[in-house]
Amino acid sequence: MRKVRGVKELDKYLKLNNCPMSEATLYRLVKRKEIPFNRPAPRVLLFDLDDIDSWLGGDRK
Repeated sequence: MRKVRGVKELDKYLKLNNCPMSEATLYRLVKRKEIPFNRPAPRVLLFDLDDIDSWLGGDRK
């Protein structure tokens, strides 16, 4: 599994894949639980890039 830690790293990944979103938008999606993420500890966000790719393609789990 490919994973990144934090919204800033996810932002970089999305920009590289021609799907830029602001950090504010990403935080809003996390708050609303509209984007796949894992929170193993307070203030730690992990994003599985395979899940993000599926989410972007409309294949939500």
